[in-house]
Amino acid sequence: MVSVLLAVGALAAALLAVPELFGDFTAYQVGLFLIYGIAAQGIGFVWGRAGVLPLGQALFFGVGAYVAAGLLRAEAPVPVQVGVLLATVAALALAAYALAALVFRGRSDSGPYFSLMTLALVLAVEQWAGTATALTGGFNGLAGFDAVGGLDPFSELYYLIAGVSVFVTALFLWLERLPLAVLVRAVADNEPRLQLLGVATHRVKGLAFGVSAAVAMIAGMLFASHQGIVTPTATGFALSAEFVIFAAIGGRFHVLGPVLGAVVVGVATTELRDRIAVTEMAMAVLFILVVIRAPGGLAEGVAWLSRRWAWVSSSVPDVPDPVQPPPRRGDPCPAALQLASVDVEVGSVRILDGAAFETPASGVVCLIGPNGAGKTSVLNTVTGLLSLAQGTIHLGAERVDSQPPYAALAHGIGRKLQVPSVFDSLSVRANCALGAMVGRVRWHDWLRTTPLRWQSPAQAAVLRHPDVPLSGVLDTPAGALPQGHRQFLELAVALAAEPRVVLLDEPCAGLSPAETAVMTQLIRDDQRARNALVVVVEHDMSLVEAIADSVVVLHQGRTLAEGSYDTVRRLPAVQAVYAGARK
Repeated sequence: MVSVLLAVGALAAALLAVPELFGDFTAYQVGLFLIYGIAAQGIGFVWGRAGVLPLGQALFFGVGAYVAAGLLRAEAPVPVQVGVLLATVAALALAAYALAALVFRGRSDSGPYFSLMTLALVLAVEQWAGTATALTGGFNGLAGFDAVGGLDPFSELYYLIAGVSVFVTALFLWLERLPLAVLVRAVADNEPRLQLLGVATHRVKGLAFGVSAAVAMIAGMLFASHQGIVTPTATGFALSAEFVIFAAIGGRFHVLGPVLGAVVVGVATTELRDRIAVTEMAMAVLFILVVIRAPGGLAEGVAWLSRRWAWVSSSVPDVPDPVQPPPRRGDPCPAALQLASVDVEVGSVRILDGAAFETPASGVVCLIGPNGAGKTSVLNTVTGLLSLAQGTIHLGAERVDSQPPYAALAHGIGRKLQVPSVFDSLSVRANCALGAMVGRVRWHDWLRTTPLRWQSPAQAAVLRHPDVPLSGVLDTPAGALPQGHRQFLELAVALAAEPRVVLLDEPCAGLSPAETAVMTQLIRDDQRARNALVVVVEHDMSLVEAIADSVVVLHQGRTLAEGSYDTVRRLPAVQAVYAGARK
């Protein structure tokens, strides 16, 4: 909190000094760039955090400007103006949320389509604004109104703009320290993994886009008062492109980056336009270079200088001790997993062909078989990554097949992937907290810091094991961990929600014999402690022999054999197709 107050205080002091140091006209110009910077901060949030690039942000900016201009022309009372403006922000932010959630609902990789859709919308709205003379004034726009509250645009209005800029910055800095920000960053980091943790990522993207739309509308409302005229260009693609450039050059990963980019690029363009004929071309080249070579933008350079010259403390703050979270929502009772005549096809290839078996309600079940037998496909089918062409999958009395991946946790199913899959840009601590939060948080918990300290008993058993090398690297980015450490981290994340069914795909891949022994112990200890069902895909027969209560052998997408390890390994049909391996 202290760092937030320092950053906000420094920004406020710098903005208040502009009229005193440079005069009212310069403050008037800086005020315009601050308005652009506010809109660009919204892009920085949705692009830099959620990984979604909107190319039509001027749509919301322009709508906010037109609504404000209409109210100011009508000379509506200030309470009426505020009420209508807030209602407009809420309505269009909700519409933006719905649009993004709808686009991303079916496919998480719809980012390019979303960007093009927002581009098409802003082009269409700009064209409409130029022809809807009765509402927008056509190409001449709306004019002939005073600034909000009768403020002088060349002096008094600047302080309102500066105040809103400081407020929006403080809001984003506050969000940065909440679980909600961790969730949004995790979407950009590893969306498929986040879905398997039980998060409907299309809603998270929709929320991020809704926040950015609201911020853009607020900026547009200030723009109307500042300029005294609103034309179709306020809703156009050219302005949308400028917002993206400001966010990129300033630094989309930093809250203050888009404001810095808007002011620096805006002032530089204003000063150089009459001196250099190709100013716009130079800015375009700079934008390309920043995106390719320095994605952190100017803000990253400022942060580096701050660390280099000790302007900010480099010490790691004390982290409070972890706390036990509330119980996870959902049925905790053990339940058997049953596959009945399951067929799965990918294109013209049938990867599961009538697979059928039933597990006990608890215990460790190992799926074995040669490569291509369909072991991982079974897990993908249970968690919704693959849809059935025929058959059913039940967990107890619930049918769980052909549902979105994020629905798996609601049924009590947790998953660890074949290749360790964690959130690389987040710290080990944040990875673990994210795993503990899903399935437990209520809407208001995302706005509290306490969930960042949650650590479930199942997760704590992994992290506190003396031979698990994670307790000393909790503040290290997960992407910097070696393979073995990532395996243990993903296990901790998968167990954090304490699911009643845990699906583990080759959990010991890449581990040494000593690490394999630790992993084996952790899996068995967790199963016994929670009486859970653990389904393990594994090629290491020593691990299968050590932990399996029962074994299912798959071959060519079919169930070849079921039974105990000793029984299955003696079957001639199994010996003919699979010998397994040992470390």
